[in-house]
Amino acid sequence: MTIEEELAYLRAENTVLREQLAQRDALIQQQQARLAEQNAVIQHHGEQMSRLSEQLKAVQDRQASDSHHSHLPPASDRFVRTPKSLRKPSEKPSGGQPGHRGSSLQFSATPDEIIEQQVDRCEACQQDLQAVATCGRERRQVVDLPSPRLLVREYRAEQKQCPHCQHITRAAFPAGVQAPIQYGPNVGATAVYLVEQQLLPLAHACEVMRDLLFVQMSEGTVWELIQRCAG
Repeated sequence: MTIEEELAYLRAENTVLREQLAQRDALIQQQQARLAEQNAVIQHHGEQMSRLSEQLKAVQDRQASDSHHSHLPPASDRFVRTPKSLRKPSEKPSGGQPGHRGSSLQFSATPDEIIEQQVDRCEACQQDLQAVATCGRERRQVVDLPSPRLLVREYRAEQKQCPHCQHITRAAFPAGVQAPIQYGPNVGATAVYLVEQQLLPLAHACEVMRDLLFVQMSEGTVWELIQRCAG
C-alpha cells in the first residue's frame, strides 16, 4: 500500500469515528434532556406532597386544639367540641351508696325445672351407692332465657246453616284478627320498641327480630306497625 492509499484510508476511518462521536453526543444530549424532565416532574410531585403534608398537619392541629385546651375562643371550635354535661356534680361518691340494695341473683323458691344429680358410686372406694339413702343435697340454680319459639295460634270460626231459613251464620273472629295470617301484638310491639325506644334503624331492628326471635319481618312491615301504633 502506498502512502497516498494509507492516508486515504486513515481519512475515511477518521470520518467514520467523527460520525460515531457525533451520534454518541446527540444520544447523550437526549438522555440528559429526559433526565432533566424527570427531575422536574419529581420535584413538582415533591412540592405537592409537601403542601399536602402541611395542609394535613394544619387540619390535625385545628382538630386537636379547641377552646378547652388552647388560647382559641369557643367560636373557633368548628371541628371537635367536647360535650358538656348538663348534670350538676353530686357531692356523693361514685358507685353504690350505703344502704343501697343490690340487684344480685336470688334463689327461687319455685324453680321451673329441677334436675337431680345422683350419686351412683363412692368416689373413694367405688362402692355401689344406688340403694343408699340420700343424706343431703347442695342446690345451685342457673337463671337463663328459654329458647325462643314462635307461638302459632289458629282460630277456626264455625259456620252453621239454619234448618229453618237455610241462612249460614259464621262465628266472629276475635278483635284484631283480620288477615288470613298476621303477626300477633307481642311481635309487633317488640319491633316498635326496638325502633322507637332503643332507636335502632329499621334494618337493624329487622336483623334483631330475625336473629333472636326467628321472625322474618321486612322494613316496610315494621314501618307500617310504627304508623299504626302512632295512630
